Amino acid sequence: MTPVPAWRHSFQTLGFAFIIIGAIATVIGMATIITLATPTSCPANGCVYNLGTGIAASLFPSGLTLITAGIVVIWMVKVGGEREVRESS
Repeated sequence: MTPVPAWRHSFQTLGFAFIIIGAIATVIGMATIITLATPTSCPANGCVYNLGTGIAASLFPSGLTLITAGIVVIWMVKVGGEREVRESS
């Protein structure tokens, strides 16, 4: 059995970290979007815009992007590893 190159473990770890961080960001973003969708009682001149909730709501698409990037990184490591096995045979 040949030793596994160090880059494969590094990129697998990076892909896994992307997926975990993306999942957390997606959950926070979805909770914020649900919170923004609930009706609130505002004064007659309208509700005050909260920059923090706007930023937190933008975590949802960012989290989905990180999850997708993590899956692509892990998939590319798998494809690269299979290519090395084919070339060594």
